[in-house]
Amino acid sequence: MSSKGAGGLAPLMDLPDVREASDKARTRVDELLWNRALASKAQDLAKETSVRCAQGSAAIEGIDVAVAAWNSGDAFDDSPIGHAAAGIWRMEKDLRTLLPIWSTAPTQALARMHSLLARDIVPEDQLGRPRADNEADDPLRLKALPDANSVKLRLSAMAGFASSEPEVPAVVEAAVVHGELLALRPFSWGSGPIARAAFRLVLAHRGLDPDLLVMTDAAINSHGRNAYVSAVRDYLSSTPEGVGKWIKFCCEATAVGARMSNEELGNL
Repeated sequence: MSSKGAGGLAPLMDLPDVREASDKARTRVDELLWNRALASKAQDLAKETSVRCAQGSAAIEGIDVAVAAWNSGDAFDDSPIGHAAAGIWRMEKDLRTLLPIWSTAPTQALARMHSLLARDIVPEDQLGRPRADNEADDPLRLKALPDANSVKLRLSAMAGFASSEPEVPAVVEAAVVHGELLALRPFSWGSGPIARAAFRLVLAHRGLDPDLLVMTDAAINSHGRNAYVSAVRDYLSSTPEGVGKWIKFCCEATAVGARMSNEELGNL
C-alpha cells in the first residue's frame, strides 16, 4: 500500500464487505450525532472522549494507566511512562486546533503532533522531524520498517490524497492514513499514537465526527492489543485481502467507538 496517490483510493470500495462496513460505521456515528442529549452534554462528552482516547491509545503502546489516573493527573509523574502519558495528553488536548492545518498541510500537522507528543522523550533536534535512519521504536513488534529514504515519498503521497477531493468515505480514507503511518513509523518515537490521532483527525476533517466525539482509541483498546496487531499486519501485507481486513477493522472500531460514546452520553 505504498503508492496510493490522490486518485488511488476508489478501488478500495470494491474490496469484499468494505462498503458495508463503512456504511455501518456511518450509521453508528449518525446515531450518536443525532442523539438529542448532545444539545446539552456535548462539551462533557468531548472531555470524556479525550480522556478515554488518550488512555486507550497509551494502553495500546504498553502504557496501561487507569482512566482515573488520567483524570486526576497522577498518570503524568516524572518517569518514562509518565512523560509518555503526558505527551499523549498534550497532543490530545491540541487535536482540535490541528484540523485547519490538516486540511491543507497534513505533514505539518503530523510534525506539530510529534513536537507535542515527544517533547520530553526525544532530543529537541528530532522533534517534528521524520527519522533520518532506519531505527524506530516498535512497541507493537511489527519489525518490518521501511527505509528512511522512502518515508518522505510515502508521506507526500499520503498527504496528497488526504488534502485532495475525497473519493471514498471518511472512515476508509482515515483507515489508509492510520495504516500508512503505522507502516512507515516516520518518527523515531511515537508514531503509533500519532497514527491513531490522525485517524480521528481525518474523521473530523471529513465531517463524519466533526467534534471528535467518537471513542475510536478506546474501542481499539477494547478489541485487545493482539487483535490490533493482527489487523495492522494485514495492512502491511499489501494484499487486497489484507488491506480489506484492515479497513473493516477500522470501520468496526469507529462503529464501536460511536456506541461507547452514546452509552457514555447516557451516563452523563
